[in-house]
Amino acid sequence: MFKLWVIAHREYVAMVGTKAFLFTLVMMPILMFGSLLVMPLLNRVTGGKTQKIVVADGTGQLFERIEKAAKARNELVQSKPDKSNDSTSSKSEEARAFMEQPSDIWELVAAPNELSYEERLKYSDQIRNSEIYALVEIPRSFLNPTAMPPTDGTAGSETVEPTAVARFYSQDALMSGARGWLGAILSQRLRDTRMEQFGLDKIDPKVFALVDAKVELTPSVPIKASDSGKSDDHSVMDSLVSMFLPFGVMMLMFMVILMAAQPILESAMEEKSLRISEVLLGSVTPSQLMGGKLLGNVAGSLVIFVLYGAGGLFFLNYQGLSDKLPLSLLPWFLLFQLLGVLFFSSIFLTIGASVNELKEAQTLLLPVWLVLMAPMMVWFIAVRDPNGLVSTTLSFFPPSCPMMMVLRLASGTTVPLWQPPLAAVVMIVSTYGIVVLAGRIYRAGLLRNEGVRSIRQLLNRTFAKNA
Repeated sequence: MFKLWVIAHREYVAMVGTKAFLFTLVMMPILMFGSLLVMPLLNRVTGGKTQKIVVADGTGQLFERIEKAAKARNELVQSKPDKSNDSTSSKSEEARAFMEQPSDIWELVAAPNELSYEERLKYSDQIRNSEIYALVEIPRSFLNPTAMPPTDGTAGSETVEPTAVARFYSQDALMSGARGWLGAILSQRLRDTRMEQFGLDKIDPKVFALVDAKVELTPSVPIKASDSGKSDDHSVMDSLVSMFLPFGVMMLMFMVILMAAQPILESAMEEKSLRISEVLLGSVTPSQLMGGKLLGNVAGSLVIFVLYGAGGLFFLNYQGLSDKLPLSLLPWFLLFQLLGVLFFSSIFLTIGASVNELKEAQTLLLPVWLVLMAPMMVWFIAVRDPNGLVSTTLSFFPPSCPMMMVLRLASGTTVPLWQPPLAAVVMIVSTYGIVVLAGRIYRAGLLRNEGVRSIRQLLNRTFAKNA
């Protein structure tokens, strides 16, 4: 037993006492979540350009209004006004609409009212060559009167087509802020034109605004008894938290398992290739060597959990979201994390002891990576329906059980009381079975000079030897 703890201590120190471990500890969250912080910064750094937008106004009536609104918007962009400043509110809604990308200046250029195929192709080539940013094509029929439905309730002979279509050509057309901004301008102009066409412009604008009022269904999470008397102003933020907090918890477990399992693979490969394992087996049994490595690996994973968990709690507390994390989740998270680390570390350890080159290990690790990342591929479905068929099935499938179960528990949805204990039992039995199987493979492959190239070859050699 003493030898087991000596090996565990040595493996623990070898795992957490290196510069590579500290570097990975710092870089892993940056690689996983750094884009959330870097993207806004990059938008500011790469902004400030003058984007040329060519407008082909088939109606001959809209370009001047769009150009005037663009100039008003550019003045706001260049002055960088404070949102709390009353002078900002005096600006037109058109100038203030869709300013999520406030650093770019939009220069509007008039094109022929109607474009031929060759002209459209020419502008498209200019977009691809970054000579212009976008081409807006407004058809001649954009402002044409729409058939008015009968007021007596009888069926009319003409079909009502309330949607007008214009085209926005750009490399980033789907995500372009300019497309949204121009859409708001054109919608307002089309609305005013149709009001004039149908005589609605004589109605008091305040009355029409009440008639035309939009219904807003604010996304809100179900309230709790502890929320009594609290303001519901942050219901939108609560919905975002309920969506992305489970994903963050699942990613935390993924990082812990990844950082704990990878070093044990490298350690086993190094000991086999340098024949260190032959020296160690002169003093301990293969079971003691494997058990000590797994215990040291689990201890190292606890260090990762404490550091990342403390960082996550500090971030939630800083954002005022600490009450959104259910405290009842922590014991389950710790249990499933330990089982997950043992489960995958055993697999990585046996692969490392069965191969001679990293190329062979990569072939064997591919199916392991697929099942490890399965919960990440379906996390959105699982958060939307935590008690659905996909989520529940993956919660009882051992490789995906740890991450999927903690994601469901963190979602705020009431998971049936019997499922977490049953999933824990399934995971404990599976972990015990995989450790026993790993022990046989480990003993069979540790002293072999030749490596294996497939899981089938690995199992055949192991059970043929022990048959």
